[in-house]
Amino acid sequence: MSCDIQVLTVVLTPEQCQTLSKLARKEHIARTIIMAKGTISNQFLMMLGITSDRREVVSIILPKTEAREFVELINEKMQLDKPGKGIAYLTDVLACVGTEYAEEKSFNESVNLEPEENMYKKITVVVDRGKSGEVMDAAREAGARGGTIFHGRGSAGKDAKKVFGIEIEPEKEIIVILTPNDVTQNVFDSISEKMNLKEPGNGIMYVEPISGTFGLFENSKK
Repeated sequence: MSCDIQVLTVVLTPEQCQTLSKLARKEHIARTIIMAKGTISNQFLMMLGITSDRREVVSIILPKTEAREFVELINEKMQLDKPGKGIAYLTDVLACVGTEYAEEKSFNESVNLEPEENMYKKITVVVDRGKSGEVMDAAREAGARGGTIFHGRGSAGKDAKKVFGIEIEPEKEIIVILTPNDVTQNVFDSISEKMNLKEPGNGIMYVEPISGTFGLFENSKK
């Protein structure tokens, strides 16, 4: 069984994001924009061939076939294969809720698709501004140790809700939580239930695999 949903993440300048917005609207694709200004060191950006530290991170959930087509369109329009033009990458979605794909990507469908050595998962939750505290309460109740909260904004084309199941227009909070495999489903289910994410318009949550981590330490009796 192959993964049928992916997250496309793009790191661009604000000016490039305007171009991306036009492309997304034309293709009827909704997107969540996470502001990343001031969070990346100049030295690191220079290693990537990027000379400005003002960047925006755009995350888009798409069916796998559409994701590949859209990233190729972005590359064609923005020449991301040239140094300093930007970065784009795709990751598989193991589970999601709050979109049209929720029933097709329940956690149980993909829980056995990964290599056994992958010990962590990344849970991303997108909710209205002011609701991140409720998300983290639900996550901690289910065994998560903490998370990172980003302030972002979203925008959507006229027909985007047909793709996502919800429109992303107002300012948002994006919560990123890394969880050990043995608590990921509990955290996912707890957040989904408490935030009522199966109802349209309440938010989006998706899970991605993590192939390696540094700096994470779990309490253990072993």
